[in-house]
Amino acid sequence: MIFMWCLGKNYHKDTGNCDSRHHNYQWGLRNFIMENLPVKSVESLAVEVVTLPLDEARVALVDYYFPNRQKINSTQQLIELWVHSVTIKSDQTRRAYRQIGYELIDYMQSRFGISDLRMVTLFHLHAYLAWLKDEKPVRGKKNTYGISKNTAAKYTAAIKSLWEWGTRASIGYFAIDLGKDLSIQWDDKLAERILSEREIAKLEKAAMAVDLQHNTNKMHWLLFTLMFYSGVRAGEIARQTSDYGKRVITPGLFWRQFREDGDCLLLTVTGKRNKTRTISLDPETSAVLLDYRGDAGNDQPVFPSPSRRDRGKPLSDRGLRLMMEEISTCAGIKFSAHFLRHTHATLAKKNGASDFDLQADLGHASPATTAKYIHHVGRVGTSHALRKKSKH
Repeated sequence: MIFMWCLGKNYHKDTGNCDSRHHNYQWGLRNFIMENLPVKSVESLAVEVVTLPLDEARVALVDYYFPNRQKINSTQQLIELWVHSVTIKSDQTRRAYRQIGYELIDYMQSRFGISDLRMVTLFHLHAYLAWLKDEKPVRGKKNTYGISKNTAAKYTAAIKSLWEWGTRASIGYFAIDLGKDLSIQWDDKLAERILSEREIAKLEKAAMAVDLQHNTNKMHWLLFTLMFYSGVRAGEIARQTSDYGKRVITPGLFWRQFREDGDCLLLTVTGKRNKTRTISLDPETSAVLLDYRGDAGNDQPVFPSPSRRDRGKPLSDRGLRLMMEEISTCAGIKFSAHFLRHTHATLAKKNGASDFDLQADLGHASPATTAKYIHHVGRVGTSHALRKKSKH
């Protein structure tokens, strides 16, 4: 007796072959179909299996191989379970990955009509990544398309994380880990993120000029000064929310986070993986902050949001980014808040700071991460050796 278990249902009696574009699923579904699906007689020597539609068959395949899997009812539920899993450890990463997950869903639905990520193939993922690099509109910039190489790498890392998590036996949402076939390509632009001392001085003057222009009570200059001399991450002092502002990820910077220690201020912040650290600020930075504080109470924000909607709340991450952009435009120097962190590490190392102190103040879990920030400091190029040779 002949059994036809071809997904495409195009069985040729003359050749005995299955002509199906879904041939790759045959072996995976064979046992499931033979044991569970009804059959009907076609002719005396053949029995045709009444197969499920393709989408249902794929789900059936997952059910067959992962009988104890989590019963995830929707793609949205998948995203929420993923971002709240132990796979993602920091609130910042959780926030970014959630956004990427929902953007992926929207793209697959609008471009291919796919509402269930289990129906996505490697082709669809490559098409999405190509669209990100060439066609995705850049937020806040008219007629600008395509994200940077490093931003694309972050999207790829998120997609790989989602598929790796979704194929675990305890989850069993995806039958195959498509992320294994995606490569992450980072563009090392560390040197471009390090500002010279001349550029820092020019940016400080620009921050003062912006404050005078907008009458913002030295906020631009003090924010710039604090970020440069402390080396904090933008996400550690700016207010961050998710779910359209309903859930607070990081509350922002309050005066209660500062404590006087002689002529210095100690600043306590919460970094990645919710690790708390304390940074000792130099006397000059401490003095200008204390003068700026005046009679402000501990529960008042250091940098109040200029937005009417967020009146009384700390400066948001978007507000911080806009303030840095205003300084950048005024000075004619392209930089971001993270440039100040890299420059802080570089200049501190040049001026004698130890690797131990740098790792502690920057909040790096591993010395290897700190080493990436300062690997170029103290190196003498080979051209110096050639010049010395020519002088003899």
